[in-house]
Formats: sequence, structure tokens, C-alpha cells
Amino acid sequence: MTTHDLTRTPPALLRRARVRFFLVALVVPVLITAAAVIVLLTWLPTLPEQVATHWGMNGADAFGPVSVYLWMLLAIGLGIPVLMAVTTLLAVGAHWGGAARLMGALAAGMAAFAAVTTLGSLWIQRDLVDTTRVPGIGGVVAVSFAALVLVGAAAWAVQPRVRPEAGRTLQARHVIDIAQGERVVWVATTSMPRGALLFLIVVLLGLVALAGYMLGTGVAGGGIVAVVVVLVALALAATASFRVTITPEGFAARGRLGWPRTRIPLDQIVSARAVDISPFGEFGGWGWRIAVDGRSGIVMRRGSAIEVSRRDRRPFLVTIDGAEEGAALLQAYVDRGQAPSGSASGTGEVTA
Repeated sequence: MTTHDLTRTPPALLRRARVRFFLVALVVPVLITAAAVIVLLTWLPTLPEQVATHWGMNGADAFGPVSVYLWMLLAIGLGIPVLMAVTTLLAVGAHWGGAARLMGALAAGMAAFAAVTTLGSLWIQRDLVDTTRVPGIGGVVAVSFAALVLVGAAAWAVQPRVRPEAGRTLQARHVIDIAQGERVVWVATTSMPRGALLFLIVVLLGLVALAGYMLGTGVAGGGIVAVVVVLVALALAATASFRVTITPEGFAARGRLGWPRTRIPLDQIVSARAVDISPFGEFGGWGWRIAVDGRSGIVMRRGSAIEVSRRDRRPFLVTIDGAEEGAALLQAYVDRGQAPSGSASGTGEVTA
């Protein structure tokens, strides 16, 4: 017998969503960038050999060949959207949702932003004899962001609305029945995948090297980079691993440094279950996330998670090994708190 896989978007809707995503995330950026390149090439005879490429508080302060704008247009207007589209298609798979729709809209908007920024920056320099008197770029930047918002909104609107279905419920391997007065504690740790952690460590080491070089050679901004290194290191140490605890008092999760943390008292819990989730499809990525549907949680990987339904608030979840046992224990405490008081009692404490 064939059963419906709740982690998959219905095939017809999935096909339609992917086609629209392909159009807005890949075809639209190609068309916008191609049109911008053609306009740029037709303007070459009217542009000075050296054009302003950067503006500071006091106006243009850096100059270079027109080719700088061409490469910027291709990198931001085409390269970034293609990267966003490919990453989204690989990460989402069949579990489509609002995050994929948003990435498609951002890809189209980014192409419009790059095209307007490039052409606007060059338009104000056409037929300019003295490049040191180039006008300010504030208006161009404002129009560029407006283009990003308008094109992105249009790209969002033309894509179908797909709500990712809740992941399938995972069944506990055994039933947990706790007597009145009995105390069982479940403790487990969820950590960032080793590959992702290694990548972030390499990035951090690169920032350390950059900060050291800038501070050692007296390059301006070295202090800012050093502060960024410290903040990134603290954030990585705080969020690379979380300790999850389930007790008769409720559910708790905290980072290795004690923060970030969350605690859900038992009287605020409606139910608990183990589910199979798709990080990108449901939450748009990894880490401490908030989904489009309002759910929040600690999403470290794809797979099993404890989902805690709360009174008057959206569910909170955490991906973790042994989610079936943890959710079963928490549900047992919820059931015991809702049941009439019994005469059974116990004094044991078990750490799982």
C-alpha cells in the first residue's frame, strides 16, 4: 500500500513551484543582466576612460576603468542569483516552502539592484569631462533599493504559495509510563555537523589572520575586524552545541556558554512529539531559526526533532538524536499532569 509522505510537497504543486522559481531566480536575472550589459556597451563612447567606482562622505574617492562595473554587474546581477538558485534547489529537494519562494524573489531582486546600481552610476558620468566633479550617488542607491523591492515583490507574487507539510511523526521505540512521584530525567546534546563546524572554524581562522595582518601593518579598520573576530568566535562557541534537558518541570535547552537558552514549563506544554524535519524546506536554514509559519527552534541538521506544542504560542523544536524517547518522556509528564492524582509513588531518578 502506498502512503503519503508528509515531508514531500504534492507533485503537481511542486512542479509548478519549481518552474516559477526557475523563471524568477534564473531566467529573470539572465534577461535583466543581459539587457544591462547591452546598455552599458552602447554607453562606452560617452564615458570617460576612468570612471568613479566608489563614493565616500565627501563624494567620489576611487576611480577605475568601466570594466569594473561590467564585472560587478556580472558577479552581483548574475553570479549571486545563480548561486542562490542552485543552493536552494539542492537544499530544499522535494520539501518546498516559503523559504524557497523567498530565495527566488531575492535572486530576481538582486539582479535588478545590480543593474540599476551599475547603469545609474555610469549614467551620471556620461559626457563628463572632469571626473572629479561627478555627482553624488545617493539618488542612484535609493532607486536601486526600490528596484530590488519592486522586482522582488513581483517575483514573490508570481510564485505559488506552498506551505510545507509538517514532518511525519516518529513513533517512540517503547511506551513510557511514569507513576505519580516518580522522577525520570532525559539529557542529550545536539551539535552542529562536523563539516559545517570545520568550515566555520576555517572562516574564523581566516578572519584572525586578516585582523592580525591589518593590526600588524597599521591598515585602517584592523580594530573593527578584530572586534568582528571576537564576536564571531563567541557566537560560534555559544551556538555550536546545545544541551537539551527534559524533567518533571518541563523542557529546557541552552548553549554551551549558557546562552542562548529557552525553558518551557510543563504547565505551558500542550503536547510533545518526535518529527522528521527539513531544515531549509521548513526553516530556511540552520541554527536558531523561526519558520514562516511561526514555529521556532534549534535546527542543527535534517532528521529527527522534538517538537513541543505550547499554550498560546507556536511550537518550539530541537533536532536531536533520540528525539523519539525524549518526546515520549515529555508527553508522559504532560499526561501525568493532566491525569487525576493516583496512589502510586516512586523515588527513583534516571538520567537517559
